[in-house]
Amino acid sequence: MNTSERRGALLFVATVTGLAGVAASNTALMLWAVALAVIAGGLSAWSRLAWRGVEVSAKFRPGRAFLSEEVFLWVRITNRKPIPLPLVRLTIWLPEGLQPSDGYEYPVRGFHRKFSMPRHSTAEFDLPVRVRRRGEYWVEKVQVTITDPFDLAPLQREMEAEAVLLVMPEPRIKIPMPIRRRLPFGRPVQAARLFEERERFAGIRPYEPGDPLNRIHWKLTGHAGGLQTKLFEPTRTAEVLLVLDLAAGEPFWDSIFPEIAEDTIGWASFLARQAIESGWRVGMVANTHLRRGRGPLRIPTSGRPGHEAALFAALARMPNEPTSDLAPVLREMGRRWGAGTTAVVVAPRPGHWLRHEMAVLRRRGADVVHLSPVEAVLR
Repeated sequence: MNTSERRGALLFVATVTGLAGVAASNTALMLWAVALAVIAGGLSAWSRLAWRGVEVSAKFRPGRAFLSEEVFLWVRITNRKPIPLPLVRLTIWLPEGLQPSDGYEYPVRGFHRKFSMPRHSTAEFDLPVRVRRRGEYWVEKVQVTITDPFDLAPLQREMEAEAVLLVMPEPRIKIPMPIRRRLPFGRPVQAARLFEERERFAGIRPYEPGDPLNRIHWKLTGHAGGLQTKLFEPTRTAEVLLVLDLAAGEPFWDSIFPEIAEDTIGWASFLARQAIESGWRVGMVANTHLRRGRGPLRIPTSGRPGHEAALFAALARMPNEPTSDLAPVLREMGRRWGAGTTAVVVAPRPGHWLRHEMAVLRRRGADVVHLSPVEAVLR
């Protein structure tokens, strides 16, 4: 029975009791009717005043975290009115993939708290959350119930909490040291090497044999009557492309193993962190997609602010099932690569055509490194 039904029942009982007391000239019944009417009026006033000045907010701390990091759900309830709240019940439903880590068992997948609040006060809670897998999570529901000391008029509301948590993957299988030595990140060189900043155009020059086709400035070529090659500003920051194969062989539809794909994604997250800490610009391509019909997942290399967040967000959200073979994706991407391109291919069991495409890129002068989580387990 909700609060309005309780008020109606009290008023009905008070009316019947009052009429019976007047008819029987019974003072006790009349006093009892007056008491019930006062309670019903108090409940009516309480229902109008209880939610005034009450604000509820919730967010995850931090909003972006790796699987091994500690996460808290911060909840704040403010009572701005000069009337105290005798009893407040707070219930929070967590999405699947998150669970409380405070050691208590709750009737729901989330948290439940009971407390009281004085007037002009604020209550804050840091609720520990255990993350079970990568992904993007939203708080399903925040339910707040305010009631009187006798729990006669509970007033319940579901609050909208814009609390979102982005959980980024980490490798479940540690990358052995012999495999780490094959990585280009932080590799010692004899002299400082200059690279090109693809986002900063510096001019053109006549075409020379060996220039990749993606460097040709076609509009100026049409005006000049000869091939013209684009030039970019020099930089000491190199770029690397992480190439992920979420299939465990070829063809992809016969090699779908989500657990192996999760290991591939976890390794890619570790490699991205290592490359970024070493000062490299990191991009990514994978034979899956976030939306159907959009082709393979691609994150171009960039030095713009916020690029790292987009890269790790894609690692957190991407499915763990392939949608195509990686070989044709790598063939299409490799057409725009030239000497000096660095690619790290994370493929559990590369098939014949993928090995062929990696060999073609090496012959073109690209630096291609292949890593396999499956081989690391079998060592």
